[in-house]
Amino acid sequence: MRSTPQTVRLPAELLERIDRYAARLEGELHLSVSRSDALCRLHTLALEDAEDTAEAEAILRAHEPHVSWEGHKADSASPAQAQAP
Repeated sequence: MRSTPQTVRLPAELLERIDRYAARLEGELHLSVSRSDALCRLHTLALEDAEDTAEAEAILRAHEPHVSWEGHKADSASPAQAQAP
């Protein structure tokens, strides 16, 4: 996959966190990990999490009971109203 260079402005604190993450990956993988590599990994993880969350929410919404306003009005009508012509 070919990547396109991007320029973004990030607060110094966030860059420090990204650099710490890159250092941790280097320790775990015993490979050189650049800030760009770390950012790519973090974006991938965040997007996968967001997509999984959206999918889970869609599944939950599909199983929620749906309330019909028309059905609700008919259910709440009194017997006298239901028999009126």
